[in-house]
Amino acid sequence: MSKEVVEEKIPWLLVIVLTVLFGLIVQPWVQLLGPMQTFYNLGLIVCSLGIGSAPFIPLLILWGLMRLGVVKRKVSPIYLISLFTVGSCAGWYGVWWSCGQTFWDWPNTRYLFPDLYEKELPWFLSPSIEELKPVLTGGAPVPWDAWMPTIAFWWAWFFFNGFFFVTLATIMRRHWIDVERVPFSHAMVAYEVIKRVSEEKPTERIWRTPFGIGIILGIIFNLPILLTYLFPWFPDIYAWRTNTCGHGAITSLAGTPFWEIVGISMVDKHPLAVALMYLAPLNVLFTYWFWYFIYLILMQVAYIMGYYTGLKDAPTGCCRAWGPVSVRFAEPYKWNAFSRGAQIGLTIFYLIVSWRYFAETIKAALGRSEAYKDEPVPYRVSYGLFLLAFVLFTVLMLICGFSLLGAVLMPITAFLFWIANTRVWGTTGTYIQSAEGGVALYRLIMYPKAPEPPTGEFMMAGTWSGWHVNTPVEGNAGSFLSSFCAYRLASLTNVNAKSVFKILLVVQAILPIPFMISTLWLYYTIGGAKLVYHPLSYSAPVQRFAYPGNWNRIPGTEPWAHIFFAGIILTGVVAILHARFIWFPFEPIGFLMAFSDASLFFGMWLPALIAWILKTITLRVGGSKLYENYGIPVATGFAIGFISIAFIGGLIGIYRFFFPF
Repeated sequence: MSKEVVEEKIPWLLVIVLTVLFGLIVQPWVQLLGPMQTFYNLGLIVCSLGIGSAPFIPLLILWGLMRLGVVKRKVSPIYLISLFTVGSCAGWYGVWWSCGQTFWDWPNTRYLFPDLYEKELPWFLSPSIEELKPVLTGGAPVPWDAWMPTIAFWWAWFFFNGFFFVTLATIMRRHWIDVERVPFSHAMVAYEVIKRVSEEKPTERIWRTPFGIGIILGIIFNLPILLTYLFPWFPDIYAWRTNTCGHGAITSLAGTPFWEIVGISMVDKHPLAVALMYLAPLNVLFTYWFWYFIYLILMQVAYIMGYYTGLKDAPTGCCRAWGPVSVRFAEPYKWNAFSRGAQIGLTIFYLIVSWRYFAETIKAALGRSEAYKDEPVPYRVSYGLFLLAFVLFTVLMLICGFSLLGAVLMPITAFLFWIANTRVWGTTGTYIQSAEGGVALYRLIMYPKAPEPPTGEFMMAGTWSGWHVNTPVEGNAGSFLSSFCAYRLASLTNVNAKSVFKILLVVQAILPIPFMISTLWLYYTIGGAKLVYHPLSYSAPVQRFAYPGNWNRIPGTEPWAHIFFAGIILTGVVAILHARFIWFPFEPIGFLMAFSDASLFFGMWLPALIAWILKTITLRVGGSKLYENYGIPVATGFAIGFISIAFIGGLIGIYRFFFPF
């Protein structure tokens, strides 16, 4: 029988101070790391997993203080969830491209293409060229008055997005957390720490427990990687510095048996991916690797028929994914178009299969049903706020000069893609990097071909929809993931979801301000030439999204719509069969991942296969008892050990910026 859940007193001072502190440090932290920025920032230390160190650092510090006897009192769960929630929300701001590809896109465009900017784009997206020049060299005060309109716009952008996703997560909370019990492995990792911090007095000898063994394994794995970055003479035993992408995939497969299989572009070797996928449902993992092998068979058939012959000449896996002949874009399959349709299909058919739940919640919101009357946040509130967020999101686009159709498509795009991607992330611990696939609806409905010269709405629509759906760190889409993790932890610790809802909204409102203040201060003081991201050197709106050679092939070259809709329909068939028949062996999340960038760009098919084998053995040998008492603690402990070294590496990297060694 579950414990009664009551609304706790929220530690608002802690929440506000920690939010401001994280907002101030997340960008300086990553920008000062130099070549270590990929694996040792506060945001994504493994970009393919959407996992960073920021959500776990406060918990680990508190746990350490308890083990040392500095903190001797039991800590209330609401404090622990507050620490995790603030860190989780702030972490999405802690990667270099969360700043570079969102905040600097328009100053870059104004600086490099001044005539086009003045003619087509809103004045408030960037200060004047003269006021931008000091960010190149530093040593200048920030012209705050000139930046105020831009800061105001981006505060609205980040907050409206956060508001949109927090309220949407609140509507879906009961179904995902209480009914479906989506695992959210990142929250499960945090929960293993929270359980120990919540003890009245730590008594267990942690290093002799399965969790402690997992921590040791994570440290043993990550420490040699850190040493190769700190000391060039240290042997690169995992070929991490020389042959590994930022997401843990092998850069070059040339000369290996993998390279002879035409369909394989990337192979991920990150053990943390295996640890998180080990927590995923078996049927998801099985569906994933099974259909990925079907994909490989289809690719071999196409190769025999004369397609994809250029892949043999590609020097790296990235070239197979992005090159002129690409596993993602080239004839005949155009998998990028198929998987974008499959993502939207996953969302649409999730809503169809779960229609009774949403029908009842809407009735409850309208006062026509007594169902869910005990929901911590009443549905009339969550639905009302979600509609308000949708309107604010749309109005912001209208202010920028969008047509009504173009403005409405932006929140619709976010809705359709991120419900699917968050289900993938919550279930498997990884996500599908869309790599501009978010432009699909704009290309289908408004811009089949790139207009030449590019218009303002076209540049903004392509850039914002492309980046916003690309990763959780761009456009604050990560707030959706953070909301579900916070609700998952609240469920595990019997904290009232209403308290979590309030914390999430306050954090979303505060966080963009210190983030922008510290970012601008950093660039005007130190200068972009000394930092990780070099502003005023590249305009993604013009040179990437508005570039016809790029726009006209993503998510597929013409004709592509039939493949896009095939992805929707086939994913829907799998979803309906999975929902209707217990014996049906496949489920839609794994089906989507097999043909998506999770495989073709991240190479996550191999960790999924290994995790499926390990979990199957665990359950066959010892059943759920062995899995819960040993499997889960070792897997989550490995994540904590890995994250601990990443945190320490970040501190050392920042020290080395000021005191080189």
